Amino acid sequence: MATTAPPRPRDAGLADLADVLLTVARDLQQRHAALEGVVALTATETTVMRHLDRNPGTSPSAAAAATGLQRSNLSAAVRSLEAKGLVERSHEGHDGRSVALRPTALAARNIALLRAHWAERLHRALGGDDAGVHGALDLLRRLEHGLAAER
Repeated sequence: MATTAPPRPRDAGLADLADVLLTVARDLQQRHAALEGVVALTATETTVMRHLDRNPGTSPSAAAAATGLQRSNLSAAVRSLEAKGLVERSHEGHDGRSVALRPTALAARNIALLRAHWAERLHRALGGDDAGVHGALDLLRRLEHGLAAER
């Protein structure tokens, strides 16, 4: 029985970039789990916290749409984040029926610890030479926005 070769990516460079991104992200994610003072989060909780940090006061529906999560999965993550003291829910609007989600001071501390840890690890990994970081960041933000637009 003959086997067919897997399809070749249209641009092998982009496939290689995705592979490296996944490896780096996995390494950063795994290594911070034991970081002292950091509240451990699941991947879904991390996705929700990233969105709320960038968009405090967003509604659950908007957060679900922006993150690509099912509303039920977002609700479960928000309940867990509330229990961990990282998210607070408030009722807003003239009738109080609108709900806004905001990160807490503990969440801000958690994120600050993680960002400092990530920056230090990447600084060491680059041997202190951060040339090209801003260009790479621009490219990765373009990818992030382009992928989000496909959801």
